[in-house]
Amino acid sequence: MNRCARADRNRRVGDRLPTARSPADQTWRASSTAAPPVRHTSHGHQEVVTTGAVAASPAYDSVVAARFLLSAVAAGGADARQLARDAQLPSWTFTAEQAIIPSRTCRLLWELAERALEDPHAALSIAGRYRVGQLDLFDYLFTTAATLRQGLQATAAFLHLLSTNGRLRIEAETDQQTIYSYRHVEPGGRGEQLCDQFCVALYCLRARVATGQPVVAAHVAFSQPPPRSYHVFTETFGTRRVDFGAPVTTFAFRARDLDLPLLGADPVLARILTRYAETLPASPTNWYEHFQRLLAQVIKDGSPSLTVLARRLAVSPRTLQRQLAVHGTTWRAELDTARQRRARQDSGTVGMASLARRLGYADPRSARRSLRRWDLRRSEPAEDQWLSAEMRERLCQGPDAVQAGRTPGGEIVAAAAR
Repeated sequence: MNRCARADRNRRVGDRLPTARSPADQTWRASSTAAPPVRHTSHGHQEVVTTGAVAASPAYDSVVAARFLLSAVAAGGADARQLARDAQLPSWTFTAEQAIIPSRTCRLLWELAERALEDPHAALSIAGRYRVGQLDLFDYLFTTAATLRQGLQATAAFLHLLSTNGRLRIEAETDQQTIYSYRHVEPGGRGEQLCDQFCVALYCLRARVATGQPVVAAHVAFSQPPPRSYHVFTETFGTRRVDFGAPVTTFAFRARDLDLPLLGADPVLARILTRYAETLPASPTNWYEHFQRLLAQVIKDGSPSLTVLARRLAVSPRTLQRQLAVHGTTWRAELDTARQRRARQDSGTVGMASLARRLGYADPRSARRSLRRWDLRRSEPAEDQWLSAEMRERLCQGPDAVQAGRTPGGEIVAAAAR
């Protein structure tokens, strides 16, 4: 099988991202029938395992969220370092200021936390340990808002700073109350259930702390099955109106509570923080876009190596190379393209030595050779550039597609394919 045929097969297979494994997540059951295979978690819950192409937009969580969860687990008496190892979290998770990890890793971490704490209500207990500031900028966008209503609006607008997997929206609004829903982009079995419990509890507990008033949700409903006991839920939310088995997870606040002022309200600071949050780059829409952003960052940092970038992506160098092969590319090709893009931005504004440092080269001679090669590539005749692109496209479609082509130069392409 030639290289283009392999690339074509990889595109048909799709982008399969590796799944983290741990003692809490090792039982996989394949099925040869039409029904999809099912993964059984450590708690007996089930979730569908996708055997084909993964979703085009895998979700990510900030390391800030993972770090908070680990600190809360440690406060509960569990070994946070061991949990991080079981979830295959890299060591930099404990120190990185701005980085993201796959949401499935955080969901696995929730399952491991519940198991380590031996607490069926671990998510509610962890929400009770939360203190303002532990979720970084996301916290202060809420606390500096004028009212609880505006704080929740900021939470919904900037939830992507914490996770691209969650969606906080208004489901219904009347003069008496507003119903909010919380959904996940990616399903996740028990880990998703625990995350739902934590997030809803956090919104309700923050409402009390931020207003300094005994705010109680008018109603809470979870889409998950009912627990054996409702006691901890009614105690946490301060109401008996807690239901399970709903179509979607929701919580409602009364209008009079939503209009309460927040103790930390600061209109000037709120505007500054909002402007800053709006300047942060949008969340990546897929794995390849996320890879390209991190690659640009490591080049800017002056350390563009396969090992460094693999560590940023929380995978091994070999896994990263496999993922790039699925996308029909290689590490060397991506690094060269990213450097060329950066050189176009900076060339002519800095000296060669400075440009070499910005591109992550060890010395100016290496940068000069690359610049010469890129200049030669750009100086190719337009027809040759077009033919090269056409040839690559048609070769990867196979000889039959080439012979059927009616574009100029088709004879040359067909001869190359044979």
